[in-house]
Amino acid sequence: MKASLTAIAIVVTVVSAGASAETVPPQQVLEFSPAPAAAGDWSYNGAGVLSFDQDIIISSGLGSNYDALVGAHVYLPTFQVAGIPDAPYVLTPLGSAQIVIKSADNSATYLTGALGSGDLSTIGTVAGGFTQFQMDITDLFITHEGSALGSAALALLENLRLPSLDFELSLQGGSGPGYYSFAQMLDGGYSGSGGFSGAMSVPEPTTIALLALGSLALARKRRNE
Repeated sequence: MKASLTAIAIVVTVVSAGASAETVPPQQVLEFSPAPAAAGDWSYNGAGVLSFDQDIIISSGLGSNYDALVGAHVYLPTFQVAGIPDAPYVLTPLGSAQIVIKSADNSATYLTGALGSGDLSTIGTVAGGFTQFQMDITDLFITHEGSALGSAALALLENLRLPSLDFELSLQGGSGPGYYSFAQMLDGGYSGSGGFSGAMSVPEPTTIALLALGSLALARKRRNE
């Protein structure tokens, strides 16, 4: 897991250095998984289509389960699965490629972005999607409601000079009647389902306008004391 950018580090940098920008290392911005009370699954239809039950919540922001974004909903695209047996498969958004983050009651949109294609690598009954650390999500847009939320994770993204995100998926449960592995399910045309989790991260060192984050970081520090 990548180290988080802490609020105190932001404040110290702003006060002591007086700089307007600083390099941000690769780091995890948020994690998501099906809501605990829901039977959230991935589903494969046996004919190249991978989809998700859309009751997916954010479980942490910048490594904290107290970030204001925790509890918000993530909406993922449906994927077309293609590729050569015994090699990494390819996941391509089917229809809309948009990823959306909304409030817990779905009344407000906080973030939108466009997800590109990625690999799907299988090991036994599990699979990893988008395993290459790169810019998977582009055209990030933080809405007015997202800016006003008070989330340090969204504030970090909003102030990146070149905002983009790495995307990753972990899929479990790739076994069922007639098949014993994720690859056998895909290659044999079987349907299946199982649990999953995922994350979005800053994919490479980039710069951030620290002064814009100073007041929010200080407020978060005080709330955590």
